[in-house]
Amino acid sequence: MYLGFEGLSFSQRGKTIGLEVSLADILCEELSKELGREVKAEVVNQEWAQIIQELRAGKYHAAFSAVIPSSLYSPQNISYTQAYLDTGPVICCQKVDGKPAKPVTAEVSSLVDKKVVVINDPAVRRVLRRAGVYVPGDEGKTDLERAFPKSATEAELAKAGLKPDLIAAKEITQLDEMPEIYKKLAEGEVDAGVIDLGIIWWVATDSERWSKKIHAFPKPVGPYIYSAVTRSEDSDLSALLDGAIGRMKRSDKYAAVLRQWHGGKFERSLAASDFLK
Repeated sequence: MYLGFEGLSFSQRGKTIGLEVSLADILCEELSKELGREVKAEVVNQEWAQIIQELRAGKYHAAFSAVIPSSLYSPQNISYTQAYLDTGPVICCQKVDGKPAKPVTAEVSSLVDKKVVVINDPAVRRVLRRAGVYVPGDEGKTDLERAFPKSATEAELAKAGLKPDLIAAKEITQLDEMPEIYKKLAEGEVDAGVIDLGIIWWVATDSERWSKKIHAFPKPVGPYIYSAVTRSEDSDLSALLDGAIGRMKRSDKYAAVLRQWHGGKFERSLAASDFLK
C-alpha cells in the first residue's frame, strides 16, 4: 500500500489506519478461516507510481492500494481479483461554516468554467472525459497525460459510444500529492476537486486537519473499481484472495468499514474485464 493516501491508507499517531488497511484485516480473517491458520497482513509502504513494478520484483505478494484494472499494466504479467471496492471520483470543494463555499454541486455539469484540481491518474482522466469534460485552452496540446483538449474528450466519448453534453472547464490542474490538493481545496485556490470517494470521504468528514475546510459530495461522477493485484504466476494466491474478497463483501464488518471510510457502498457489479476493454 501507499501510506500517503489520507483516508485510504495512512499513518496517524504511530498507527497505520484507513479504508484499505481495515479491509486488509477483514480479508485476512477470511483467509484464516479458509486455511485453518492465522493469516495477518504485513503492510509494506510503497510509492504508488512504482507499485506494480515492485510487485513484479517480489517486494510483496499483492498490491492492495487503489489499483484500477487497466491495460496500461497488462505487459507486466499481472492478475486482478474481483473488485474489493466499487467506487468513483466525487466532486469536492472548500467548506465554510459547514457548507460548500463554491458554486459547485455533485453534478459534473457544475464544473463549467471552473478551476478544478485532480490527482494525476489516468482513471480520473478517463472518467472526466467520458462525462464530457474538456478545457478549451488545452486544444492543440499533445501531452494527453496533462491536458484535456476537446478533441481527446470527443474521441473518448466516441470510443465508449456515449453522447453526454460537453462541459467546458476553465482549467484542470493535475497533482501527484494529496496534501497539495487538500491545500488548494481548503484555501479556495480552486473551485472544485474531483477525488476518489475512498480517499476524500473520511478527509472531509473526520479529519482533524481538513474536515472543517473541505466538503465532499457523495455521488461519483463516474464508476471505477479497486482490485487486488498479484503476479500472473501466483495463480493460487490470486484465487484465494478472490474468494476471500467475495466473502468479505457479504459481511457486516465490510459494510461497517465502508460506512466509516466511504460513506456507504455501491452495487454496480463491475468486473476487472469491464475496465480492460
